[in-house]
Amino acid sequence: MPHAIFVPLIEQGFKSMSELEHNNLDAFESENIDNIANNIDVNSVDNYNIDNNNINQTAVLKNRHKSNKSALVLLYSLVIFVILLVCAFLGTQAYFHDRVAPGVHFAGSSQIVGAQLAAVSKNVDNAVDSTKIEIKDDRGKTINANFEDLYVKVDKSATVKNIMRSKHDNAFTMLMPWVQKTVALQATRNDMDMDAYIIKKFVNDKDRAMPYTAKYDSGSESYVVEDGVPGRTVITLPVREAVKKSLENPGKTVKVTIESRRIEAPIKRDVAKKTVDQLNNILTKKITLSNGDSKDFTIPKSAIASWIKVNADEQRKQISFTVDREAVNTWLSKELAKNLNQQKIDQEDTYNKKGQFIMTTLKGVNGVEVRYSKDVANKVVDTIEKGTDAKITVPTNVVKFAVEKKIVEMRIVVDKTTQTVSVYKDDQLIRTMPVCTGSNGYYETPNGTFHIYLRYDVQAMQGFNRDGSRYYLPGITWVSYFNGGISFHTARWNDVGIAQGYPAKHGSHGCINMYEQDSKWVYDNCPRGTIVQVVGEQPDGPVRQ
Repeated sequence: MPHAIFVPLIEQGFKSMSELEHNNLDAFESENIDNIANNIDVNSVDNYNIDNNNINQTAVLKNRHKSNKSALVLLYSLVIFVILLVCAFLGTQAYFHDRVAPGVHFAGSSQIVGAQLAAVSKNVDNAVDSTKIEIKDDRGKTINANFEDLYVKVDKSATVKNIMRSKHDNAFTMLMPWVQKTVALQATRNDMDMDAYIIKKFVNDKDRAMPYTAKYDSGSESYVVEDGVPGRTVITLPVREAVKKSLENPGKTVKVTIESRRIEAPIKRDVAKKTVDQLNNILTKKITLSNGDSKDFTIPKSAIASWIKVNADEQRKQISFTVDREAVNTWLSKELAKNLNQQKIDQEDTYNKKGQFIMTTLKGVNGVEVRYSKDVANKVVDTIEKGTDAKITVPTNVVKFAVEKKIVEMRIVVDKTTQTVSVYKDDQLIRTMPVCTGSNGYYETPNGTFHIYLRYDVQAMQGFNRDGSRYYLPGITWVSYFNGGISFHTARWNDVGIAQGYPAKHGSHGCINMYEQDSKWVYDNCPRGTIVQVVGEQPDGPVRQ
């Protein structure tokens, strides 16, 4: 507590004590005078003699007054001492509020007591930088390694915070230097990577013992056992213990000796096979991501395998695996938008002039934009670790599609029985044209109600014949698609089939073959959204001579 608060309090205390003392003395003297007056014998006034008893009583009262005054002085002194003690306690607490408390040790020293944040940060940096582990094997080879070399990730910020907060949880023991607390470096260790680093430093590749482990095979999209081999290795447990001591008491060089030995494959095949079975079980599960509207996306096995890190702990003869959350997050942040975003497409509903609904010629699609966050990656990682199927809905921004009403005047009827195309406008027949439809069997033009949805004035057509051979037809004109890959188009090579109406012999792969003037008329007069009705039965022979 600041000095400006305590001084007025002390001054006010002294003032109150002084007033109390004067008031007590005045009351004491007044009371004694009255008592003395009452004890004077009125009958002896004429003789002016004072009784000896009254004189003795007065002396006693004066002595008592002196005793009371001494007690008050002692009391005032005690109060002042307590006030000063409280001031000193609160002042010391205020001083150490943003400083290292007494009794806190770091890196084997208490020199940081009273240090503020910047000085503590510098102290931690120096301790980390000056920590070394000298490793020597039984063949005389020596290396010096720091925390980074040994895959020890020190959290300097957390360490500084721990030092600054140490002992601050108790206001009384915080100021007691005999109550001591040692703060270690806050760090995470990767012992398996550390082991691999040490073994690589001390054992040549050709001499090194390799464990049986699990490996992803992209060809089969599954995990398989990778064979191990016998060879030489080093025992790394002493290094692990040295790292532990260095974290507890950093800033020094710790020397450690390791032994080498020749061994069979450090991890046996049955251990690796068990891990392979676990990982393949994970790959059989489907993790599907949805935009909550009309698009789903299943994560491929190769992506999941790329996130899984197989860890072979040769010291404990165990195999484990972890899922790299950052790798999952990086992959999803790039791929989800490409696979789940969708462009808004307004719907087209067709009506006749009477206002009667005919059909939806263009289905509407909502506009969807993925709002990606790490929560999605965390859910994916949790699902992989549990080894279960999951469908995860990704947060999105959605823009609803609009519905456009379109009046359709034209209607086309494809009659397979007569091998003709008839065009109606407002239900009035305006034109009939000869055609040749799909051939019998597999390529027969299917019956049903459709609509023209895509048109080209010229297009190269290509695909596969029934026997597997390819076909390529360049320069096909006046193309109007109405059912998947089935369209109206010019067929200059099939004048005979069109003239005879003979699909059993001259039929197409399902399209409606037309003379060029007729296919152009359809292209010019029947826009996108025109209704197409395919009716009738497939003839066995020609319908025209």
